[in-house]
Amino acid sequence: MKQLRSFFSDLISLTANMGFRDVVDILMLALLFYFLLHMIRQSRSQVALRGLMIVLGGTLVFYLVTALGELSAMRALLGRAWIVLVVLFLIVFQNEIKKGLTDYGRLPIFRALFHQDAAPIEEIIKAAARLAEKRVGALICLERRTPLRPYIETGTLMDAVVSVETLRTIFAMYTPLHDGAVIIRNNRIAAAGCLLPLSTQELPKDLGTRHRAAIGLTEETDAVVVVVSEETGIISIAHDGTISRPETPESLREKLRDLFEIDEEGDRGEAG
Repeated sequence: MKQLRSFFSDLISLTANMGFRDVVDILMLALLFYFLLHMIRQSRSQVALRGLMIVLGGTLVFYLVTALGELSAMRALLGRAWIVLVVLFLIVFQNEIKKGLTDYGRLPIFRALFHQDAAPIEEIIKAAARLAEKRVGALICLERRTPLRPYIETGTLMDAVVSVETLRTIFAMYTPLHDGAVIIRNNRIAAAGCLLPLSTQELPKDLGTRHRAAIGLTEETDAVVVVVSEETGIISIAHDGTISRPETPESLREKLRDLFEIDEEGDRGEAG
């Protein structure tokens, strides 16, 4: 009981002696926690967040019990438990933190500082439309600000011009690179036959492995993925961990322009 009284007495004394710097310090810490929680809000890791909060609360209660019982060894051990909790937080929520930082990187101030070249969307749209007509499956990934080098290295390096003919050749039935993904980087085909991470989301039964791979990549990066279903010929587009379908060439063009911030005049100039 004496330990508890001493704790509250120190807390009251600390509050009474707070200055301007202390208030700023607390506000900055609160802001940091707000941004971290905002990154994982409405994500699939909310269950993990609740579990981590339970562990944190249990650790705090256990620490108070050891303080009241004057268990010096356990109190010293738990006093350093925050290091383990921080590491655990970074491991559990690494994808959400990476995605959140990517979202902040899209703010206008950073877009102005880091120019991004327009993607060759017209060639991609024409290729997707022709592949869809023939019901040939395709997976076309467009790199944005998050580097896709780890996934490029899983495929066959190409460094080829993005064209309808090249994309149709890559995804033609029974070719060695047919089942993998094409990754477009710096307006060129960096690699084909690439392996992508599979999403663990519960998806409709009519969405296959290509759709799951497209969502999986966009969960971990800010890439945009165009998917053509081999079974139905339906065109889909995935970004930010979501997928929309079916897409017509017109709606696909509109969404790609919006995602890559391409105006109609600039896009025509590039396509020509």
